Amino acid sequence: MKLPSRATINVALAIGMILIILSIAASYLTINSLISGTQSETRARETMLLLEQVISEFKTAESSHRRHLLTNADEDLAAYRQSLVLSRQALERGRTASGASPDWGALEEAMTRRFEFMERATAARQQQGPEAAAAIVGNGPNRQLHDEIDALVGRIKLAESQALERSKEETRQTAQTVKQLILLGGLLCLSVFGWAIQMISKTQEKRRRIEARLSDSEAMSRAVTESMAEGLVTATEEGIIVNANSAARHLFGYRLDDLVGKDVAMLLPTRYRMGFKAFFASLGSRHRGFREWDVKVLGLRHDGVEFPVNVSFGDVNVSGRRLFTAIIHDITESNRISEALRDSEAQLRELTDAVPALIAYVDREERFQFHNRAYEEVFGLQHEQIHNKTMLEVLGPQLYGQVKGHVQEALAGYSVRYEREQTTPAGERREYVMNYFPRYGEGDEQGTIIGFSSLGNDVTELKRIDRMKTEFVSTVSHELRTPLTSIRGSLGLVWGGVTGELPAQARNLVGIAKNNCERLIRLINDILDSEKIESGNMRFELQATELEPLLEQSLAANEGFAEQHGVKLVLHNARAPVRVCVDSDRLIQVVTNLLSNAIKFSLPGSAVQVALHTQGGRARVEISDNGPGIPDEFRERIFQKFSQADSSDTRQKGGTGLGLSISKAIIERMDGSIGFTTQDQVGTTFFFELPLWREAPPVTAPMGLYEIARPRVLVCEDDPDVAKLIGMMLDKGGYDADMAHTAEQARDYLKMESYAAMTVDIKLPYENGLSLIRGMRANKRTARLPVLVLSVTAAEARQHAANQSLGIAGWLDKPLDEQRLLDSLRRAIKARPGARPG
Repeated sequence: MKLPSRATINVALAIGMILIILSIAASYLTINSLISGTQSETRARETMLLLEQVISEFKTAESSHRRHLLTNADEDLAAYRQSLVLSRQALERGRTASGASPDWGALEEAMTRRFEFMERATAARQQQGPEAAAAIVGNGPNRQLHDEIDALVGRIKLAESQALERSKEETRQTAQTVKQLILLGGLLCLSVFGWAIQMISKTQEKRRRIEARLSDSEAMSRAVTESMAEGLVTATEEGIIVNANSAARHLFGYRLDDLVGKDVAMLLPTRYRMGFKAFFASLGSRHRGFREWDVKVLGLRHDGVEFPVNVSFGDVNVSGRRLFTAIIHDITESNRISEALRDSEAQLRELTDAVPALIAYVDREERFQFHNRAYEEVFGLQHEQIHNKTMLEVLGPQLYGQVKGHVQEALAGYSVRYEREQTTPAGERREYVMNYFPRYGEGDEQGTIIGFSSLGNDVTELKRIDRMKTEFVSTVSHELRTPLTSIRGSLGLVWGGVTGELPAQARNLVGIAKNNCERLIRLINDILDSEKIESGNMRFELQATELEPLLEQSLAANEGFAEQHGVKLVLHNARAPVRVCVDSDRLIQVVTNLLSNAIKFSLPGSAVQVALHTQGGRARVEISDNGPGIPDEFRERIFQKFSQADSSDTRQKGGTGLGLSISKAIIERMDGSIGFTTQDQVGTTFFFELPLWREAPPVTAPMGLYEIARPRVLVCEDDPDVAKLIGMMLDKGGYDADMAHTAEQARDYLKMESYAAMTVDIKLPYENGLSLIRGMRANKRTARLPVLVLSVTAAEARQHAANQSLGIAGWLDKPLDEQRLLDSLRRAIKARPGARPG
């Protein structure tokens, strides 16, 4: 290697010195800029402090003025006068410090006019009384003046905040520049000096290294070739072997003496030797230093066994003599593994292609790395149009936009299940249930998501059959109700004697027909209710209702049925009124179902006990019988549709097998829970629990004279501890907060107070949080109120509300991050149409 001269080293050292001087000069200039930026930042902070002082003194003056108007006390008037003087002094200092800003001048003028109104109100209070003073304080110009002062204060704060942020950004960029210049200069200088020192050292040791290299060259070459895992054979231009390393000797099964001096073609099967000799002879015409990589041929061992090898050819110059080298790698095992992999992949592809489902693997870049034939058929694409293409390219912009959120969730490490519809190239609409399963890497990527597997089941036919079933049940049930209504009415009239007194035997037959008609109507009603629940069409009119009268009404309605079975109904009242938010008709339906079951399975002469009490903020209703109990094998499926115990002593009681399933669905829709306890030959107790209704607390928002206050936020959160925590976060961030624990309380607050923003938890008692937001958006007064959704399932709720146009300003997961909550709140308030700067 040619080493640099002394002159070159001197030039390099000079360049290093110049770089140091330039770095010092640049650092000096940027440090001056830093000082200037710091001064600007200090001025901006002083102006902000003066503005806060002006606002504080102004609020103090207003507060003292209001106390004087209310009390007419001399000490309040003196305090007001003193605050007025201090406010004007602070305003003058702020205007001077701001450099005669127009906004400061406007603020001074507005406050001066406000002081004039206050003086007029003071005079009116002393001369005419509090009513005259209140009229001046509450007139339109005075209120408009308040809004003007508030807007000017916000504008000045915004301008100073922006100036402060610009100064900070300039300072940060300047500091970054200084750091980069110093770092770059230092690295360059160190590099130059290091290079120079290294070159000097190399120049001094040049001769020793050359001598050592020459003496060790042969030994090193031999050691390297002998230690190689690949076989290395060296031959002359005529193809005569001159050397073979130990790997080559072991590979072909020869000793070194058996190879040296022999034709290299002996290492190939006889049928290939003629062609190989021609190829080897052509190597002499290649340019010196050539390389021929990865030539696949068959080798021949000493025992006559043929095996595949990979050979790379090249040349070397030894003492002026050109020799050719062959690096030989046995690929027998590699071929076997590749063949096995190809067979395995072919089998896997055959299996997946036979499955009538969408199966694919997508990497972290959202590219398809594997897919089965179903993908090609559904999208009408060839294999190369899907493989290694992105999901956007395969699915198209519209379908990809629908699934993008699910894809991102899977790449975040969550298993995903959702339904989607898509149209095939033939125009047929298909419905799929899609499942995404994240895949984690191995080795260095252990614990990292490297992609996800996708499984899509075609449920188009199942959906169609389910719709047909639902439509059939609904149609048949509705068609049966019309004639059954006539039959029940006619039988009732005949039973009642409208056609004359019936003979005892005829009356008995009519009674049997009438009872079975009633039973058939109940069956049809249960089927219709079950269908409504499944389709989500069962409507609920939730109202705050006292629970005890509903229970009394249900017991009275079932008194006749109980008498037929010789059973008494006993109600144990609660000590105090219990109010819940329910649909009264639906709750009576539940109680009737539970009473009917208890009556049917009670012994004659016994009593069905109905108890009402409260515990843990919930109302609990228990309905107990002394029947045979519920069999063990039936307990796990008791709330399933069409479930009945099969023993003879229970089947004979009759029933549709739908009552408990419907009751469970109704209770859960009203944010309640249902269950049972049972004991063989002792009895069964069915119970349900509902949240107690809590009245909205009195509104604490200020309703008196207007004053400049912090932004107020409404927090709608059912958990009192979480609500208190959110309130503390907001208070620390400069906000006042009101707490609502139900949707109804939140509506009461919104009617009586205006808020800068609102936070809503999705899972509220009695009503879903999204339903509350939908109602707000329909109200002109709250249509544009910024709303943040706080939920433990924010991502799931966001996907559910994606197409509802609710105008949600932000979605935050619980547990909450304080800074993220405050940042999101500030952005939401700032983005609100018509919002004042601040």
